[in-house]
Amino acid sequence: MAYILTLDTGTTGVKCAAFTREGLMLDSAVAAYPTRFPELGWAQQRPQEQLEASVQAIRELNARIPADGCEALVFTGTMNGCIPIDREGNALYDNMIHSDLRAAPETAEIAERIPLKDYYAVTGNHIDVHSGLPKYMWLKAHEPDVYRRAAAFVNIKDYLYGRATGLTGGTDLTDASLCNCLDLRNGDWAWNILSECGISRDKMPQLRPSCDVSGRLCADFAAAAGLPEGLPVAVGAGDGACAAHGARSQTVGDTYMNIGSSAWVSAMSERPVTDTRLFNYFDSDAKHYNVCGTVQSGAAAFDWAARQLFGAEDPRTVEKWASAAPAGAHGVFFLPTLMGERTPWWTAEASGTLIGFTLSHTREDAARAVYEGIMQSLNMCGAILRENGLCSDHITLIGGGAKSTLWAQMAADMFEVPVRVHQTPREATSLGAALTAGVGIGWYRDFAEAARQIHIQREVLPDKANAGLYRRHCELYRTLYPRMKEVYQDIYRFQQ
Repeated sequence: MAYILTLDTGTTGVKCAAFTREGLMLDSAVAAYPTRFPELGWAQQRPQEQLEASVQAIRELNARIPADGCEALVFTGTMNGCIPIDREGNALYDNMIHSDLRAAPETAEIAERIPLKDYYAVTGNHIDVHSGLPKYMWLKAHEPDVYRRAAAFVNIKDYLYGRATGLTGGTDLTDASLCNCLDLRNGDWAWNILSECGISRDKMPQLRPSCDVSGRLCADFAAAAGLPEGLPVAVGAGDGACAAHGARSQTVGDTYMNIGSSAWVSAMSERPVTDTRLFNYFDSDAKHYNVCGTVQSGAAAFDWAARQLFGAEDPRTVEKWASAAPAGAHGVFFLPTLMGERTPWWTAEASGTLIGFTLSHTREDAARAVYEGIMQSLNMCGAILRENGLCSDHITLIGGGAKSTLWAQMAADMFEVPVRVHQTPREATSLGAALTAGVGIGWYRDFAEAARQIHIQREVLPDKANAGLYRRHCELYRTLYPRMKEVYQDIYRFQQ
């Protein structure tokens, strides 16, 4: 059976999956690798380990599915990273991933040099510690030899594409957008911003279409992975862009929610939205835009709470406790700001908060509050999209969190729209990558035809009583961070 092979390089490991032309997943394999936290606020991964895990996952999958049915290979992966590579495509430093906060001083430096209004007008994005540009500046200041030797700064999917094809030093418009130094008006690097920040023009990767399949699998990678040499390889797109194509139709305003390590709500737009609480990046079709509100710690905050607060290894145990408490958790609130926050506060100077306890509260209330806190953060993202006329009359739910029946119901109750749970929510990003490659090799005429291969398993409707309670809950929830902002800043300085 003909299939497209996808590699989704995530926060904890790489997933290799095979998809048919009809969007059905034949099988998948996962290989893990660690994230290292060598200093407070740092988060990095080793590209060589990610490459080895990718090869391992491909070989494991091809032990069950014949490699001769593969018609293309495509990469996706975490965005907002930074891997300096040399001209041969070798990594010169670890991948500073999306949750890395070390470049906070450089972020402040950008803000001093360029007014936010001017910066946002060009990039469609906030001056953000998680993005690529301040990380380039950090390398120049703290690792000058690495900076000098670097031929390009790329994301993980670009690094792997280079190792697979020999075509190094490139990226696509989706990943380039969240480097936060791309001009979203013309789809080229924002050279004036780069110059103002002291970054050399020759460090920026070549821009390529996401669905470009002119690359071919080189002999070394083919032999290591057990795939045919010369196989078409698609450039691919960042995980956010691929998630969009695996979850929504190619319709302006159509909305999806991803609950993964980080979590977000995103809608398709004809143009960037000029609201600095949101961020914008190119769609894989290079014509439309994905407009997002993002919660920095989604499932990552839940996983931490499950293990460290509740001592539970099985998330189903925590969900059982949470389901036993009523909506509103008897007034216990959780802010999932364990690694700062993006939408709407855009700060690294925030830490997680569980608040509202009395002696009458229970473990069940605390568990419920964790679920509600993460979903209310996403609900605030959705509210901002609605203010900008983008949120649709339904939401598709993807990511590992879509397996939770409680989160699906909370999403319907808080957003007050039907929630459609994706048929394969954990594989929606991989499906989007496959659809992108499918456009490239001619399986589909365009992305609109490709979107017809998305399948839904069930629909969850809002509970009117809970919806009313959650409106009041959200009114209080959205005031907690602003009221505690100075305390968060003092705690952050003490931690540093």
